[in-house]
Amino acid sequence: MTRFSITGRLFLPALFGLAMLMACSSGSSTPDPTPEPTPEPPPVNPEPPVTQEDSVYVDLSSHADASFILPAPPSVEEQDFVDDKIQWQWGQTQRNTARGEVAMLRMGRTPAPVRLMMAGALGLDVISSEATPALDRLLVRAYWTGFQSTEYIKSKYLRERPFKQMGETAWYAPDANDATGSYASATTAAGWAVSLIFAEMWTPKQDPILRLGFLFGEDRVISGSNYQSDVNAGYLCGSIAVAMAHNNPKLEEDIAAAREEYKRLKSLSIDPQNFDDLDYPTGLNIINPPVMTSDYRYEGDLARYYYAKSLRTTIQGTQATQDVNGYSDNMTKIFGEVLRIEASEETTPEIYKLVESVRPRSVHLIREVKQAYFRNRPFVELGEPTSVPDEEDNYRYESSFPSGHSSLAWADALVLAEAIPERARNLLHRAYEFGYNRQITGYHWATDIDAARILACGLVARLHVDEEFRKQIQLAREDYLRVANGESR
Repeated sequence: MTRFSITGRLFLPALFGLAMLMACSSGSSTPDPTPEPTPEPPPVNPEPPVTQEDSVYVDLSSHADASFILPAPPSVEEQDFVDDKIQWQWGQTQRNTARGEVAMLRMGRTPAPVRLMMAGALGLDVISSEATPALDRLLVRAYWTGFQSTEYIKSKYLRERPFKQMGETAWYAPDANDATGSYASATTAAGWAVSLIFAEMWTPKQDPILRLGFLFGEDRVISGSNYQSDVNAGYLCGSIAVAMAHNNPKLEEDIAAAREEYKRLKSLSIDPQNFDDLDYPTGLNIINPPVMTSDYRYEGDLARYYYAKSLRTTIQGTQATQDVNGYSDNMTKIFGEVLRIEASEETTPEIYKLVESVRPRSVHLIREVKQAYFRNRPFVELGEPTSVPDEEDNYRYESSFPSGHSSLAWADALVLAEAIPERARNLLHRAYEFGYNRQITGYHWATDIDAARILACGLVARLHVDEEFRKQIQLAREDYLRVANGESR
């Protein structure tokens, strides 16, 4: 696929033609194809309230608490804030460009802009309750499910929004949200949840759908509504929401109905069972290229590296040195500790099979991107030792971008969280730490890890197309319940 870059970002070339890009908000000329909560004020001209039981796949009490899974947002004094400030400045430069115009079209806190975005990705004139009732039902429920997944974390932190903190006038109106918390981005979570579910619904379009969902989050940075760390957290919240949603039979029913409707609308004869034969997502079409030393964002990666390096003498630093093994036996053991059971190929064979089924697909997805982009690892770039020196020769000449360990851990945790939702927040917290530990050891830059988690989300969406994989999730649950209840095989 042809690409060109602006400000060091990746662009999706005229996927539907420039008119479609602008009218349907499907992309632009910029980087192309994360107690009772306090609810946010309703948007201007709101759609039906999200509290209606039929509006979501996961009720609020069943969402995994993201404030436990993810770290606190960085304060302005912290080194991690350097990347947030750099990205805020980048966002300002985009506002008077074609990319900014598209971002403006995608503002607002209702499903309306996401309808336009998904219609463009699917080649439809419109998605609406009248014209495409099945597609619209799937989209609206996915949107509000993702949106409310940030309720707990927002109510905990109430982070001031960038435009307010930086003394700006809100770039877009009337939905400036200056009274609501910035972390995590609810709109990003909503758009990403829709993208993941629609990528599962129509696998042949998975790459452009996921690319648009990624860009939809980036729009929040351009608008000054959210910092980059708010958006990163929003992506993760959206993916967690989708994992929880898969426990609701309505989701699978709605996906099947939307597929049939789309086939009819486009006069397609493809059998969704044949989706099993389709390729997995192509990471190059979804995420932006790596941040290189000459890029404006490199200072942010550098600051985040030095902060993470300072943690090597802490308990987490010790854990980081133990997380160098990303093979299935060790991943099963680590997540078994979180589940408070002894998990291994012998004791929990179905859990092991689930973890093992994720690994080769994750490795392939990451390797494809690594082969296209070479980025020096921090210890190579900076000439500094890692905290696991015995591994340095194994990784010295391998690309840092994206992080294979981080992608695998997040993908494993998403499917295990679906299988064992009562332990979801613990599983996902450990997976987040596992990825961050690659930064602590000096083997990866922060943006390597951020990109890897995005790819993990897309991978899990594709895995769900496979009926045998979905059955394996249920078998893993039965495995867990058997061992947790002290039953023998």
